[in-house]
Amino acid sequence: MALERGIPDFWIWLFGNADKFTIFNPTTWGFLLGSVAICFLLLMLAPFVCFLIASLQYGPSEAFYYVARAMFSAVTEDLPRFSPRRTWAIARLAILEAIGNRALVGFAVFILLLLVAGLFLDVNNNNPARVYLSFVLWSTTLLVVLMALFLSSFSIPNDIKNRTIYTVVTKPIRASEIVLGRILGFATIGTAMLVVMGLISYVFVVRSLDHSHEVDVPSVVEVFEDEKGPDGLPIAGQKRLVRITGQTTFERHHRHTLEVDPQGRIRTNTVQGHYHDVERLAEGKYRVGPPKGHLIAKAPHYGQLVIYDKEGKRTKGINVGNEWEYRGYIAGGTPNIQTKAYAVWTFSGVTPEKYPKGLPLELNLRVFRSYKGNIERGVLGEMVIRNPNPEAQGRSSGPMTFISKEFATDRRDIPREVVSPEGGNAPKLDLFKDLVHEGQVEVAIRCVDPGQYFGIAEPDVYLRPGDASFEMNFFKAYLSIWLIMLLVTAFGVMFSTFLSGPVALLASISAIVVGFYGEFVRGVTLGVYYGGDSTGAIYGGGPIESFIRLISQNNVMTDLEINSIFIGIIKVLDGGLMSLLYAATYVLPDYTQFDTSEFVADGYNIFGSLVGEQLVMGLVYFMAVTITGYFFLKTREVAA
Repeated sequence: MALERGIPDFWIWLFGNADKFTIFNPTTWGFLLGSVAICFLLLMLAPFVCFLIASLQYGPSEAFYYVARAMFSAVTEDLPRFSPRRTWAIARLAILEAIGNRALVGFAVFILLLLVAGLFLDVNNNNPARVYLSFVLWSTTLLVVLMALFLSSFSIPNDIKNRTIYTVVTKPIRASEIVLGRILGFATIGTAMLVVMGLISYVFVVRSLDHSHEVDVPSVVEVFEDEKGPDGLPIAGQKRLVRITGQTTFERHHRHTLEVDPQGRIRTNTVQGHYHDVERLAEGKYRVGPPKGHLIAKAPHYGQLVIYDKEGKRTKGINVGNEWEYRGYIAGGTPNIQTKAYAVWTFSGVTPEKYPKGLPLELNLRVFRSYKGNIERGVLGEMVIRNPNPEAQGRSSGPMTFISKEFATDRRDIPREVVSPEGGNAPKLDLFKDLVHEGQVEVAIRCVDPGQYFGIAEPDVYLRPGDASFEMNFFKAYLSIWLIMLLVTAFGVMFSTFLSGPVALLASISAIVVGFYGEFVRGVTLGVYYGGDSTGAIYGGGPIESFIRLISQNNVMTDLEINSIFIGIIKVLDGGLMSLLYAATYVLPDYTQFDTSEFVADGYNIFGSLVGEQLVMGLVYFMAVTITGYFFLKTREVAA
């Protein structure tokens, strides 16, 4: 399976793309400048919000005094006198409190889920490793987030309600130490749970996928040929296995067939994402090894994609009607790959030292059929290896045809010697001497069948020089879950500093929902803003108008039968609410950037740049939320 997301560039993500930078478009700023702008706005907004909250209880004049004193003491007292020892003491209290509140129940639920998982998971799936890995990562994320939500949202409100917090604030302890200590304490519990869950999940996946086969000996047919010496003559008494047919026994809803690889070793074919090595012990006796190939971490070498239409012009590809425009499509049936619709991937860093046996190419092409045809047969494609040097036009390999494999990875090993475009008895081209220029080589692909289309994105074609460690990749996935847990804990503690427990829980859940579905929320808010016209807007108005339509049972396409002045007021209020919600999608963390389950489940190594993005994003949000929570608690504490 191919990755369904683009390839991140850490520095462009951090600083923005200078070529596309626009001061009035925040999406082009980069995370660093955007974070500075958001933190500056929060620095201005947080004292105002604290002022409003205190004003409701003590009046404007007293509220102004509380907020001013809180800001002054933060710089003159709390920051200089911050104590890590007192912070850790608060953290230890939070740990004991979490254990007393039966936080480890989530761990017991996780064990129970694993025990009954075998009854519900589809082990007859084409890729059972993906099923098991997706399940353990999803269940771990869900349980840890729920634990973090309930612990962080109810902690401080319960202390205030039970008056146990007064035994703390009467001691020489700072509000910053209370907030940070609570976050660190709950995060410690979550970290301990994640470590144990990760170890158990790894053992669960490995043991669930482990199985063995026996060779069905009566079905085996071996073909040998004489071993030849350096002089090309047969060596007496020495034979080499060149072909084998046969199959294994039926286990775990599948069986394998036997084959001989180019090195003369016996192995099975790939079924359900794995294969087995087979050892020939003696005539009629074989030993099948453990499964291989399902727990991997591919480290692809990606290239740069350019799509050309039938006129030879650059394009994004044809839109075949999919709402998601991640992939473009190229039409089939064009006779000449040089002048008609095709796609070109340019790979850099291609050297004989890195690829001594040729180019290990893998394809993950999508197919769109304009007519059914033979649905059991793939679509015919054609591939050409080209020299990117413009002065070497025509220096390309001959066409290599292939049949597409939908929803599966198609491995194509390009040898060191490739066929010439003249074909026949023409001399073969040397891959590195004739087609690689300054470490770069191009791979051009077109669709041959008329009326059919290939769907392509940049990560769909790549070189696979080697694999990374699956265990390390599994650890990086749990690191992403840990960052989600840390942010959820920080937001829960922050909301609990000025809201009651149930309201803080709802606010934390809302932050998670907006963080996971920010793009959808932005689409809804823009739809309300445009008022339901041809721009793809949402009909029915904003939340207030929608509520009125709901209780009055008015259709979303009809006008409200109320006074026009009230309609204007409603639309103004809805516009303000939608604007706040739209801004919240950029202020709150985008939790989808922390979701790396698809990498591990599909067998791809998590990009180092993506890990860097997650760590930077987690650190920035952790600091901003902790400081905000400090000001809220400082105001509330002084007011109390």
